[in-house]
Amino acid sequence: MAAKAIKTLILGCGARGRTYARYALAHPREFEIIATADPRERADFSDWSDALAAHGAEADLAIVALPDRLHFAAGMAALKAGCHLLMEKPIGCTAAECRKLVAAAERAKRAIFPGFVLRHTRQYRKVAQILAEGLIGEVLSIHHLNAVSYPKTVTAFCRGQWAKTAESGPMILTKSSHDLDLINWWCGGRKPKSIVSMGGQKLFKPENAPAGSADGCGACEVAECPFREEDAHCVYKCGADVVDHQSTLIEYEGGPLVNFELEAITARRGRFTRFFGTKGTLLVDEGKVTLRRFGKRERVFLFQPETENHGGGDDGLMADIRRALSSGAAPLELARETLLSHLLAFWAEDSRKAGKICRP
Repeated sequence: MAAKAIKTLILGCGARGRTYARYALAHPREFEIIATADPRERADFSDWSDALAAHGAEADLAIVALPDRLHFAAGMAALKAGCHLLMEKPIGCTAAECRKLVAAAERAKRAIFPGFVLRHTRQYRKVAQILAEGLIGEVLSIHHLNAVSYPKTVTAFCRGQWAKTAESGPMILTKSSHDLDLINWWCGGRKPKSIVSMGGQKLFKPENAPAGSADGCGACEVAECPFREEDAHCVYKCGADVVDHQSTLIEYEGGPLVNFELEAITARRGRFTRFFGTKGTLLVDEGKVTLRRFGKRERVFLFQPETENHGGGDDGLMADIRRALSSGAAPLELARETLLSHLLAFWAEDSRKAGKICRP
C-alpha cells in the first residue's frame, strides 16, 4: 500500500518557499500542500500564526521559509502544533534560540530538517563516500572557500535583508552555515576543540564612497562604479555592518585541521575545497571532484553545477524528507547536528569579535 502524501504547511512564499512548493506540486503523491502563508505573496493566509492555528493540528510537516528573525517563533509554534519541521537556515538568530528550538524538538519527538541542501547533492555525497571509504587515508587538513561574489554581496548583504547583524545574525551564520554544516559532516561527528576567527568589514563603508557620490545610484554622477544599480541606495552608505572577509581555523578532536575562508568580494561565485590526506588529495570545485591517490591514476567525477537548483540539493532534500517521514522513522538526531553547525558559526563570531581562541 502506497504511503499517504505528507500534509504540508508552507510558511513563507518567497524564493525558498516557492522552491519547496514547486517540488510538492510536482509530486502530489508525496506531498499535499494544505495551506500557505505570506504577507506579500498570494497565499491562503497573510500571517503564519493564523495558518498554524487553522491547520497545524492536521499537518505532518511545516516548512518555515520566513524572514530569518521569524524562524525561531514559527518553529516553536509549529512544534507545539505537532509538526515536523523543514527550516530554512538559520533556525534561530542567536545561540540561545537555536538551543531552545532543538530542546523543544527533542521533547516533542519531532525532526528538524534544516535547509542545508548541499548535503543532498550528488557532488557532496560523492565527496562523503570517498572520505568514508578512506581513499585518501586519514584526512589531515581541509581548506574550504566560500566565494560569495560581489554581485551577490551587494544585493543580499549590503542592500538586502542580511545586511545588518542585529536583524538576522552574522554573515558566517546567514550565508556560510551551509559550509559549516558540510565541514561538520566531513569531520564525521567529531566535536570542535578550538576555533579562532579573524576578519571584518573593509570595503562598503561611508568613508570609502567615491568622491562626489550621492546617497542613491539614480542621482549619482560617479559613472565608473561597478556596484551601481538603478534606483538603489549607495552600497557604501546603506548601513551594512556584516563582514566582507573572514578566516576561521577549526581544530577537531582527533580529526583534521580546517581552514575556512568566507570571501564576499570575489569575481566568481562558488565553493572550492581541498582535502589533504595520508594517501592522497581530493579537490572539489563547482561540478567537479578530482581524486588524486598517491601512486594511482587521477580520477575525475563531473556533476551538475551548484548554481542550478543547488546542484540538485533542493529536490534531494525534499525526496529525503519524504522517505524519512513515510518510513515512520524520522531522523531525530538531525536536530543535534543542525545545532552544532549553528553553534560553530556563533563560536567563530565570538572569536572574531573578541580576538581570542574559542574553546567550546
